[in-house]
Amino acid sequence: MDIPSAGRWILLTFAAIQLVQAVRALRPALRSLPGERVDPWLEFADPAAGVPVALALAFGNLTAFLVGMAVLGPILAAQLVRSVAARRKNPTSASRCAE
Repeated sequence: MDIPSAGRWILLTFAAIQLVQAVRALRPALRSLPGERVDPWLEFADPAAGVPVALALAFGNLTAFLVGMAVLGPILAAQLVRSVAARRKNPTSASRCAE
């Protein structure tokens, strides 16, 4: 892959932002109570797994990108499933009014 120089710098900046987000999400994940452990760890794992993906794209390494996506994919899928399940448990007031 041939990434333009401006795109490379944008991806490197994006990776740095994700690294900061991962560091900020680590403390709540470590302090989470036993019944609430999944969501804080998913909030940490999402940007932590996204850093190598962005770096692999920035440096044009397709193999590292695919490995990173293999790790990031299940994390994003778990977040999606948990958010859909939470919406089904607690419907919004707009959907209650429609019934």
